[in-house]
Amino acid sequence: MLNITPNFSQDRALNMLRRDWKQHNSFMVYSPTGSGKTGLAGFITDGHVSRGMRVLFVVPYTTLISQTADRFIQYGLPEDEIGYIWRDHPNSDPNRMIQIASADTLIRREFPDNIDLLIVDEAHLRRKKLLEAIKYLTENTKVKVIGLSGTPFSSFLGQYYQQLIKPTTIKELISRGDLSSYEFFAPSAPNLKGVKTQQSNEYGGDYNEEQLAEIMCGADLVGDIVRNWLENGQDRSTICFCVNVRHANHVTIEFNRAGIAAEVMTAGTPHDERQLIIHRFEQGATKVIVNVGVLVAGFDSDVRCIIYARPTKSEIRWIQCVGRGLRTAPGKDTCLIFDHSGSVHRLGFPDAIEYDSLPGTSDGMKDSKVQERAKRVEKLPKECTQCHFMKPAGVYVCPKCGHKPLSGEDVEVDSSRGLKKVSKKERKYTKEDKQRWWSQIKYYQRQRTSMGKPVSDGWCGHTYKSKFGTWPNGLQDYPIEISPEVSNFIKSKQIAFAKGREKQQKQQETSEPQIALPSINPALKSSEYLRQHITPAGGSL
Repeated sequence: MLNITPNFSQDRALNMLRRDWKQHNSFMVYSPTGSGKTGLAGFITDGHVSRGMRVLFVVPYTTLISQTADRFIQYGLPEDEIGYIWRDHPNSDPNRMIQIASADTLIRREFPDNIDLLIVDEAHLRRKKLLEAIKYLTENTKVKVIGLSGTPFSSFLGQYYQQLIKPTTIKELISRGDLSSYEFFAPSAPNLKGVKTQQSNEYGGDYNEEQLAEIMCGADLVGDIVRNWLENGQDRSTICFCVNVRHANHVTIEFNRAGIAAEVMTAGTPHDERQLIIHRFEQGATKVIVNVGVLVAGFDSDVRCIIYARPTKSEIRWIQCVGRGLRTAPGKDTCLIFDHSGSVHRLGFPDAIEYDSLPGTSDGMKDSKVQERAKRVEKLPKECTQCHFMKPAGVYVCPKCGHKPLSGEDVEVDSSRGLKKVSKKERKYTKEDKQRWWSQIKYYQRQRTSMGKPVSDGWCGHTYKSKFGTWPNGLQDYPIEISPEVSNFIKSKQIAFAKGREKQQKQQETSEPQIALPSINPALKSSEYLRQHITPAGGSL
């Protein structure tokens, strides 16, 4: 007997399964983030085990075996009846009623012949031998098969699962408050002309990673990511999705140079180190985790901002990644999503991607040419040309800044400007707010002086004016401790200045005639400027 009760989505799914149980041998349950997929699996498993029936639960990765078992035990399933199909594991016992295995381990072994139910987690992933086993079980035995997926969009699913069970949607979960709302912004977008497409087991057809990395590693694009986050990220706990390890390293270095604690996590990061990184992230010691495809499944930490810097054609990849920021948390009002990839223009909002039947255009046995996705033009959002907020389909006046576009203005996207507004309403600063900002700028000046790297009163005045458009006339000079918001604003302006200075120097070098001149002291390069002048509050780089 389980110690949990089903939520509304789980209750619906269980009722729909009971309704169709005798008519079909295999089912695909659409279970988005926040609907309680593992809990649903627990209810289904308990129903079978209580009647003396054996269940095999398949997870996509070995790292999820223990995590799933722990969840089952928490729900009240008998611990002494849970066995692992995992070499040399102390809980390996083929006689136990509940068997948990990873897909990659299972397909290298002889498939168990004594089960009554097969449950496949993340069933949209392509494992050829597992698909063959599903086909055999449903056509030649009485074993039932249930697939679970938050993105059941793979082109082969209709060939192996007979009935789609769709108890809820992302849109409904957001409206109920079971998932966080979101705000999309498109601060910049790369030019992907000429980038080829390749196939993968997890995401179907998508952009070639090596070609993507060449584009996304560009200094301007990486710099845009960090500058935009400093100006608009509100110092929120953030996950950044990158193309490959090289790209992730570039982004992480740029964050660290700006004084932001960022760490890299990739498929090559050892499990123990991943747990330490996640722990530091949850404690606030690490502000940004820059990752390459490893925080897609089984990651439930409190994420309040997503940086998406991995262009994609895959609806599966898009929803899986963005979904990491949609879990609710105490004090979380909404999730900020900064799309630096152009994906929201191609694929739309995550809660607008819905299917009412399972695709069946391939058998999943061989790599096929990418099927052209049916274009849902009417569901694609439009970018506000003024503040880069992504307006929902059909919305004319921007709900973020109130801009009313001229005829045809929102057809072409201007990605050359920075993000202007993030808050739901344009913030009105009071005199007290402005005094706090000025006092924190003066605190920063005193801090720099104590470090032997002073900044002038004129610098302080210009920094204030770049924020509010006026000089700090009539304000008091007393300092107060600097906040992350003011600190990040200062860093973003210094980075922009340093890069502008470097660009100006390069232009001068290319325009000046190549003749011998007396030796002069060259202008500082931006990297040296950053080292000498950009210092995180309270310490040195």
